[in-house]
Amino acid sequence: MGSLRFFAACAVLSLGRLRRQLWLLAGLALLCLLLPLGAGRAAESLLSQGVGFHGVTLAIAAPEGDDAPALLERYMGGMEDIAQYCRVTAMEEGEALAALESGQVTAALILPERFIQGVMWGEDPDLRLVVAGDQPLESLLLLWVGQSASDILSAFQGGVYAVLDLYDRAPPPGLDRDQVVFDINLRYITLALDRAGIFRTREVSATGALPIPLHYALSLLCYFALSAAPLFLPLYTGGWLAFQRRLRAAGRGCAPGFFSAAAVGAGALLILLLPSLMLAGGGASPLALTGSALLMAAFCSLFAALCALAFRTAAGCGGAAFAISLLSLLPAGGVIPPVLLPPAVRRLSWLSPVSWLRQIAAWPLGYDADASAWVCLGLGMAAMAAASLALYRRRADREEAGS
Repeated sequence: MGSLRFFAACAVLSLGRLRRQLWLLAGLALLCLLLPLGAGRAAESLLSQGVGFHGVTLAIAAPEGDDAPALLERYMGGMEDIAQYCRVTAMEEGEALAALESGQVTAALILPERFIQGVMWGEDPDLRLVVAGDQPLESLLLLWVGQSASDILSAFQGGVYAVLDLYDRAPPPGLDRDQVVFDINLRYITLALDRAGIFRTREVSATGALPIPLHYALSLLCYFALSAAPLFLPLYTGGWLAFQRRLRAAGRGCAPGFFSAAAVGAGALLILLLPSLMLAGGGASPLALTGSALLMAAFCSLFAALCALAFRTAAGCGGAAFAISLLSLLPAGGVIPPVLLPPAVRRLSWLSPVSWLRQIAAWPLGYDADASAWVCLGLGMAAMAAASLALYRRRADREEAGS
């Protein structure tokens, strides 16, 4: 009971030292309440609208007298999926190159002589695609479309070869080889025109499991909670540490002083985090949200203690907290959407404290939290508590020696 009263007394004294930061904490509370939600909605609007892209124009040309460009213009123009981003027009070769030079078309596809006949007979005609150098995005899109078309054409040619090989081994009576070539090509042309049934469409969210507004709101909330470390510097500096050394001489260890300060810091962070989580959580259980907010506050309080004790000054503590928080925010997808991050960075996202805290915050809202997030959060808290307590005891000794 005496230890509990001593802990409570230390907590009251720590709370008194934290009152100096009252206006800063109030400002941070307002920031945590408004900015993450506003940034989340802005990110949703930006990622949902996408970028301004008005499609490309592809000119198809062939040697004089070849009707392949007009045929491709008619068929490809009728394909809804292609027409959404690409307009196909038939031109003479010189006209197509001139239109490309003047910017009227995005690229020019030059077909060889007897292109369609070559495809039908299983040949591999060479094509020439001329693109504009000042439109890299459109050129890359056309390159991707061309590669996809080439892959489909190669697969269809493989099917044609396989059918003709079977025919050559054992020709059915009364079936002419030219008729086989015509029928199998017609069959594959039908498959190409009706290719929508071949592919399966899967929608991929830019932010993974969480909706875009919630992802960015929780990411920024975790970032602000970690960056708030300098506000708790008065709990771990000044004559309070020298007083801890005197208490040790009287038989009281440093642990009650340290953990009471960490508890006061966690309480202040809980007041910052809980309203924002409840506002973002909607109809989620208040008890579950409070538990998640308390766990997040404890982690961020221990982080603040470690930064304050390791770097001592407000500038050092603030710089370290800002750098670590920002480096944690980037791989967690808090700036660039996770789907746009390089694969190597995405594989390291599980090491980010922002990622752990965001998953813990989203768990009461019905979203899954990886086991690695719980384990990393627990191990991180234990490691920070041990390191901070050792630094707290060492700083108390130095304060006494320097007094």
